[in-house]
Amino acid sequence: MGRFRKCASCGANNREYDRNCYQCQDSLADQQQAALQAVVKQQDEVEQLQGRTNFYGRMVVFALALWVCKPYFSGRSVYGIFEWAILPFHEAGHYILMPFAPEFLMVAGGSFVQLALPLGFALYFLLKRKEAFSACIPMLWLFGSMQQMGWYMKDARFLLLPILGADPTEAHDWNYLFGKMHMLHRSVAIGEFFIGLARLGVGLTLVVMAVLLFRDSGLYSRWTGSRAKPAEG
Repeated sequence: MGRFRKCASCGANNREYDRNCYQCQDSLADQQQAALQAVVKQQDEVEQLQGRTNFYGRMVVFALALWVCKPYFSGRSVYGIFEWAILPFHEAGHYILMPFAPEFLMVAGGSFVQLALPLGFALYFLLKRKEAFSACIPMLWLFGSMQQMGWYMKDARFLLLPILGADPTEAHDWNYLFGKMHMLHRSVAIGEFFIGLARLGVGLTLVVMAVLLFRDSGLYSRWTGSRAKPAEG
């Protein structure tokens, strides 16, 4: 038995290969084309709505990022939101390496993991998911954690920072690491370097987020369109 399709104008059933409705003689091909165009238009509207929703969501994320990152420029931030988020993984880095790694690598493992983890997330979003804006969030996490590490390095000689659950004179990672490398006298300069690098990284990441938002906005399309339009003479 052949397939049938209903006429959109009069509701009569027609054979699949009929070009015109047998009852009202309306073009069935035109009706099919109009139906396809309606579906495509509806899909475009849904995609535009999703795009606007995603854009405004990213705007909120960007505003929160500006607020969260302000202390990294306005003052000393030792344990900010990113550092508290990474703290369990820093400690896990020590315990993971403890059974088989030399003591030096076990102590360095905390700082290594606290930087490697957000970098891994950033590479995942950028290379695997192709989501550059999403990759910026763990990059902020990376540089925020790097700044905390810089303060930790600067404190290696002075042992003034609180160490959670331990005596700073016995459990200060960078006091031990710099001491083993005979670089304790340079701890302040090295710490300042990483603090500066972290602040630069946070600033550049925020700029990249702003550029990506501008690119996804209608302003970018109108701006590029107006530049491409030839001048009337």
